[in-house]
Amino acid sequence: MSDDDAARPVGGRKAEASAETRATLLEAGAALLREQPVGDVLSQVTARAVVERVGRTTGAFFHQWPSLEAFHRDLLAYVLDPVRIPSTAEAVDAVLGGLKSGLDPAKVLHLAARGNFESVRADPYVPLWQALWSKHGQDEQVRTLLRENFDWVTAQVVPLLEACLTADGRRMQPPFTVETFAVLITALVQGLNLRFAIEPEMVPVKPLSEPPDAPDAQTTWDLFGTTVEILFRTITAETPPDGGSP
Repeated sequence: MSDDDAARPVGGRKAEASAETRATLLEAGAALLREQPVGDVLSQVTARAVVERVGRTTGAFFHQWPSLEAFHRDLLAYVLDPVRIPSTAEAVDAVLGGLKSGLDPAKVLHLAARGNFESVRADPYVPLWQALWSKHGQDEQVRTLLRENFDWVTAQVVPLLEACLTADGRRMQPPFTVETFAVLITALVQGLNLRFAIEPEMVPVKPLSEPPDAPDAQTTWDLFGTTVEILFRTITAETPPDGGSP
C-alpha cells in the first residue's frame, strides 16, 4: 500500500470506486444504444446486457440504481449531455482562430462548417441523438434534455457568428437574427448528416485534407460549408458607417 493510499480515508476509496463503476456502466449502456439505436428505444438496454458488457455483476448495477427505469433516466441525461458534442467546440476554435489570423470571415465560416460536418459524421453519439428524438413527444425528460442540448449549441454558435459579423463589418438583415442563423446552421448540419448516411452521393463533401492542387480541387465542393458561406453573404448586409439602419 502506498503512502497516498494509507492517507486516503476508506470512504474516499469506496466513493471513487463507486463513481468509476457508475461511469463504466453508463458508458456500457450508451454503447448498447449506439449499436442498436432503433426500434423501441432503450428496450435493448437491460441490466444484464449492461453488466455483461463490462464484466460487472447485476448486484453492482442495482447498488447504483434502484431500478432499470432509474438507470434509463440517468442514461438519457448522460447521452444527451452537451459535453458529448466535441464538434461544436472544434468549430468555435476554428472560427476564432481563423478570425485572429485575419482571414475572410465568410471563408472562415465556410471552412469551419466543413470541418464541423466531418466531425458530426464521425461522432458515434449523433445516431443516438437522432434515435432519441423519436421519443420527445412521449417522454418529457427526453424533450427537456434535447431542448437543453439545442440551447447549449446555440449559445456556443451565436458568439462566433457575432464575431464574424463584427470582423466583416456586417449585420443581420431582418427578420433574420444571429439566433435564427445559429438555429438554421444547426438544423442544416443535422439534416444533411442524416441524408448523407442514407444517400451520400446527394451531399457533396470536400475533405479538409484535400490539397489545393489536387486534380479535382476546382470541381469538388461541400454542400454544408458552401451553404453556410452563401447564407452569411446573403442574409446579412454591410453595417452603415453611422451604425444606423441600412
